[in-house]
Amino acid sequence: MNLDDTLGIKRFVDNARQLQQDLVQARQEMSAVTVQGTAGGGAVKATVDGRGALEGLVISPVVADPGNVRGLADMIVSAVQNAHQTLMDRHEQRLAPVLDSLRSELRDISG
Repeated sequence: MNLDDTLGIKRFVDNARQLQQDLVQARQEMSAVTVQGTAGGGAVKATVDGRGALEGLVISPVVADPGNVRGLADMIVSAVQNAHQTLMDRHEQRLAPVLDSLRSELRDISG
């Protein structure tokens, strides 16, 4: 093994450690996120935590009509789905730089 190989391995290990730290930090940040999804023009609001667990649900009395249970159920599902999509978008935005760094490192290794 020559000096260039040794330096390359050291750089790779250092970059892998940094990537691991970046992933841990991203995971901690994402777990602390809370997002809200809405449906029915804001009549139903769902709040989910960073893991996607439903934390809260607010239903406007205007749509809480006993004669429209199916419509209300649809709005609840839609609000929760909207919150989950918002959460996924946030996770993707936060992980994009880390993934770009990993792709760059893999390109450097493969030559």
